[in-house]
Amino acid sequence: MGRLFIKLTIIMTLALLLFLPFNSFVKQSRSYNINDDIVAFKENPHPVDIINLGASHSMYGYYFKPTGMSHLDLALPAQSIQYDFKLLKEYGKYLKSDGVVIMSISQMTFVSFEDQSVGKYYEILDRSEIEPFRLLDYYSYLYAPATNSESFLSALSGKWKNVKWQSHQSWANDGKNYVERKSAHVEEQYQKAVAENSIEENLKQLEEILDYCKEQGYQVVLTIEPVHRTYQEHFDEKTMDRLVFQHLNTLETDVPFLNYMNDPRFADHKKYFHDSDHLNSAGRKKYSWIVYEELKKLGYF
Repeated sequence: MGRLFIKLTIIMTLALLLFLPFNSFVKQSRSYNINDDIVAFKENPHPVDIINLGASHSMYGYYFKPTGMSHLDLALPAQSIQYDFKLLKEYGKYLKSDGVVIMSISQMTFVSFEDQSVGKYYEILDRSEIEPFRLLDYYSYLYAPATNSESFLSALSGKWKNVKWQSHQSWANDGKNYVERKSAHVEEQYQKAVAENSIEENLKQLEEILDYCKEQGYQVVLTIEPVHRTYQEHFDEKTMDRLVFQHLNTLETDVPFLNYMNDPRFADHKKYFHDSDHLNSAGRKKYSWIVYEELKKLGYF
């Protein structure tokens, strides 16, 4: 019995020693720490001029510091519109009386489902707002994220993103390979959304967000961020009408809509993009100045 205990102790110790570096790898990855800016704001909150909501297009789209505006980015990758609303209700109290809410609209706004990858919200939302919330998942995500295969694969993907097969690089084949994969994913989600009737649910959620902003006295604007021409070729006017505009046009609202998707100042310039539909550092600085100037014209500042 004593020898068995010793053997088990050795095995468990070795397993732990092997696990610790993998766990550290995940905890230090960009994908795991994607909400760091919001976590930092929660620890040291202050009044802000602008809040932006949305998914990755919005998250990589705005940088207002050069304009002198204080800004809170509440957009996260693959964020559903339901979590846009949850975050707005949690952090909207820090918006200044004349502040602005930027509600980003993307190809996925009306076709996305309730976010099942809820780990990124554990540190920034109250538990009661997270669905589904499971205590075991909560503690394993915070303290042993390597036990979650999705977290580990995301960390691994981020680490090796620069050594992907050539055909999977962001700008392989002038970015067309990337857009084809993205287009196929959106179409798959669209078909599921039609079957599950989630388009109507997401449209209703957007209406509730706009009504909430009006009730709270927030100034709000709808936007679509710029994309490269290779993205526009797959998400043309007909496709965008099916995915977005036919639904958006049913809203009875006077909220301004700033559509920069096909803006020629960006469309033919790879230097402003990380990939076909996400702005890089130079792109978001240029774009944010444009949005800032437009908001001033609207009398928002």
